[in-house]
Amino acid sequence: MIFRKSLSKSGMAAGTLLQKRSERSLHAFLKMVWPMLEPGRRFTDNWHIHAMCSALEAVAEGRIRRLILSVPYRTSKSTLVGVVFPVWCWLRHPATRFLTGSHSQTLAVRDALRARRLLESPLLTTPWGDRLALAPDQYAKGRFENANTGYRIAFGVNSGVTGEGGDIIILDDPNTAEAMFSEAARAHTNEFYDQQLSTRLNDPEKSAVVIVQQRFHPEDLSGHLLEKGGWVNMRLPMMFEPSDPCVIPEIGFRDPRTQEGELMWPARFPQAWVEEQKRTLGTYGVAAQLQQRPAPAGGCLIRLDWFRRYKALPSRDQWLEVVQAWDTASKASELTNAPWVGGTWVRTETGYYLVRITRRWMTYPEGRRAVVSDYEWASAHLTPPHAVLIEDKSTGASLLQELGDQTAMPLLAFEPTQDKVTRLGVESPAIEAGNVWLPESAEWLSDFEREIANFPNASTADQGDMVSMTLKHFREGGASAGPRLRSL
Repeated sequence: MIFRKSLSKSGMAAGTLLQKRSERSLHAFLKMVWPMLEPGRRFTDNWHIHAMCSALEAVAEGRIRRLILSVPYRTSKSTLVGVVFPVWCWLRHPATRFLTGSHSQTLAVRDALRARRLLESPLLTTPWGDRLALAPDQYAKGRFENANTGYRIAFGVNSGVTGEGGDIIILDDPNTAEAMFSEAARAHTNEFYDQQLSTRLNDPEKSAVVIVQQRFHPEDLSGHLLEKGGWVNMRLPMMFEPSDPCVIPEIGFRDPRTQEGELMWPARFPQAWVEEQKRTLGTYGVAAQLQQRPAPAGGCLIRLDWFRRYKALPSRDQWLEVVQAWDTASKASELTNAPWVGGTWVRTETGYYLVRITRRWMTYPEGRRAVVSDYEWASAHLTPPHAVLIEDKSTGASLLQELGDQTAMPLLAFEPTQDKVTRLGVESPAIEAGNVWLPESAEWLSDFEREIANFPNASTADQGDMVSMTLKHFREGGASAGPRLRSL
């Protein structure tokens, strides 16, 4: 009898210790509830799980207010963020109010139901029933509330949010993979966050937002927000990239890997699995879904390290021709159309030198003046261009007719017969061979590199069009002494 009492006291002490440890540590709580969430599947621990837990603890404690988790698929991110984390927060602060969403309300409700089942399990109600008891009058699939006025409301990006706010907003996979390459779909998601969700924080100075998704496109919601700044991004690629390790000072974290290509979770995803995924996903898929970089390091279709760099142009006696190429647009709106893009090039025996880019959203009259102005600039600073290539469509067709009637510019009509990707792909060997030169520094250079590195996934692709147009001209023999207006 004494022995039984001793065991009982020991068990109670162990239970109390586990309870306190689970309240302090999200990772300990995850391990405790894992068998209930994933019955029959062994919990395989890894450093990335500790890292995500530490980042979420910092959110709960107010040390991080804007967090983006960019982590590959099947790495327990949705279970941790969408199911376990809100329940753990209620252990510590049961009055916390959550808005939790996904690209569809169905998925948001799925995770909310998993969390509700966890809240109702004896594993939690026995030690924490006073904090986690659910209010019977607020007990729906998409919304439930506890006895301490904390609540969780599930929403979908396409269905919108209610008029209520949250202390912590969680958005898991806001973009669908199927619609990732739809500019309209991406714009809808970004606008939903900017105009609706961002206004639902209960306290603008203390409330937090957590976004978790695998990256598919440079302009997905994560990319949209990271460009604005103010976000902590925990980017954990499947294969380590020493040139860009994840470092988060707020939690004292640095990716612990040291070797190029070192795997994130070899116990679960060994090299053989990764190689199979590479074959299945292809270059773009690996970069986005495994590496969380929507363009492969160094470039997608075009790698930036293929370009050569120059401090000064070769001497004029080496110049074979000066060429300008224009990709025009029909309207001046950044929201609905692409910009006008014009490039000035010098061709020599040693390669093709990009000298200058003009890129602006312009009306037709503004664009026409820009074409003439760039021609005059080249005539004054280089030599009168031997050819001015203009894509023969929409405003380009009008421009060719008008400038052909009113000026002596050597106009060449470019008529595309293939899609943007194919056109640049055909000309990419010239870049890979080191025949294309960029200046070491220029006002327009970073914008050009960003678009080319992400081509064709960048928000605009007109600089890529300008490049392919020019390289096709060079490949087919350059300017001739033929008529002032001819077709390519």
